[in-house]
Amino acid sequence: MSDRTILTGGCLCGAVRYRAEASATLPYVCWCANCRRWGGGPAHWAVVVASREVAIEGAPRVHVVTAESGREVARYFCGDCGGHLFTSPWPEVSRYSLKAGTLDDPTLYEAQHEIWARSRAPWADRNPEAARHEAGFPGPVPIG
Repeated sequence: MSDRTILTGGCLCGAVRYRAEASATLPYVCWCANCRRWGGGPAHWAVVVASREVAIEGAPRVHVVTAESGREVARYFCGDCGGHLFTSPWPEVSRYSLKAGTLDDPTLYEAQHEIWARSRAPWADRNPEAARHEAGFPGPVPIG
């Protein structure tokens, strides 16, 4: 029996697919304005996994931005359908944040943390049981 979490998913058209065999995961919601605008919704729901545990099929396009934290973030998307797939720190890609909406089995996702809560749009719903942080994670992300 494996103690790894298997996460598979991809874009809307199927041109880009991923498979993560993760030894650890960190599901979270990011409320920052940058993620809100990128995703076109109230937040970015994602699961952090170590990049070394992810296999990607296809060639996602990358757009690098400066996040609210001041750090550079790479945003990966399908060049064919435009579907948003995942993010990573830039230029060191130590981990991916797989967008929860791209998972083949969305029941595997439940947020454990909320970050950039101070930027949350007042109309957005949130999980009252999730750990809440007024800015980013308190300290280094323990994955990757």
